Amino acid sequence: MLTTKNKVLGIGISNVDIEDAYNVTKELVESSNKTCKMVFAPNTEFIMKAQKDEEFYNILNQADLATPDSVGVMLAGKFKKEPFKQRIPGQAYFRRILAGAEENNWSIYILGGKGDTPDRAVENLKKIFPKLNVVGFHEGFFEKDSEEDVIKEINSLEPNILFVAMGAPLQEKWIYKHKDILKVDVAAGQGGTLDYEADNVKRAPEAFQKMGIEWLWRLIKQPSRIGRMMVLPVFFLKIVFTKDISKGKFDK
Repeated sequence: MLTTKNKVLGIGISNVDIEDAYNVTKELVESSNKTCKMVFAPNTEFIMKAQKDEEFYNILNQADLATPDSVGVMLAGKFKKEPFKQRIPGQAYFRRILAGAEENNWSIYILGGKGDTPDRAVENLKKIFPKLNVVGFHEGFFEKDSEEDVIKEINSLEPNILFVAMGAPLQEKWIYKHKDILKVDVAAGQGGTLDYEADNVKRAPEAFQKMGIEWLWRLIKQPSRIGRMMVLPVFFLKIVFTKDISKGKFDK
């Protein structure tokens, strides 16, 4: 299934809904032959970080699938008159792929979170997806000298899908750096999803989710995020006053 990408400040984002995203992922799993296809979820914060980080900018644009993961991205699409089909929050994509993994017997490896977060996330997920084949998991904040052992473990298990939840841009850079040696079909960046699945963080009430203002709920619960949230008004100003919002800082 071919998907078009709309560019927002130079970052290509796939124009997909949740079922499209699942179907594309399914095709990648079935055709990859352990060549590590990359799935990322660019949101407003990603796009703004990428304007200052050429490596991150280029990595995002090499994604085999880039799901639209914020209200800012949706509004940018409407402003450009190239609307995206649907906003796909990271956890929504994660859960849809796990449902497909259970159905298709795909093997899953989860890399991310701190301490026992991946353990508790997997325990909770098994209650929702009892037939899910999680072949392994490991926390995502390991010492540099442990990295080789982590990769060896993943490669010994050869999972169909590797979820990497380290936060951006670390997770995307980690996937890209190792994609040529990782024996997985798909590697997907998952940000803070494991914190939700481990019950470290509660998702916003449904009303906030439907209005697309989960960011406001997170800010209310975690005022320390105010610095990160300041990229939102800057993003919107760029969208309004940039003549061609399809181009970013590093476009040649």
